[in-house]
Amino acid sequence: MIALQPIVDRLKAAGFAQVEGVIEFAGLKDPPRIVPALYVVPETESASANRMAGIVDQRVSATFLIVLVLGGQARADSKVSAELEAQSDRVRDALIAWRHPDASGPFEYAGGRLLSVDGYRLAWGVRLTAPYHLRK
Repeated sequence: MIALQPIVDRLKAAGFAQVEGVIEFAGLKDPPRIVPALYVVPETESASANRMAGIVDQRVSATFLIVLVLGGQARADSKVSAELEAQSDRVRDALIAWRHPDASGPFEYAGGRLLSVDGYRLAWGVRLTAPYHLRK
């Protein structure tokens, strides 16, 4: 598995004040006080077949979901959609083409999706992938 801390550090360096990992996201009981709030969640890993005889050398594609939580704004403001786009762009700009220290290639964009909306908060997932090699 690719370590989460370098991703958190990269997003903080990009100017996000509230960035945490999957354990903090799982333990979230109250809405975050600072928005946008980001949570780095490892989503899936898929591995190719072993390429070597006698040792294991597999290419693994790790998929991460960067959960972006935004606070609701007054309807008259009409900036909610623009804010989602702007913050999602910031996440992508910080991570696409960046090479994680544990990875064998750069992060690539894999899509986005609505995770939840409750009238007060919106959670959007930015999905990214990064390859690495599993060698034994």
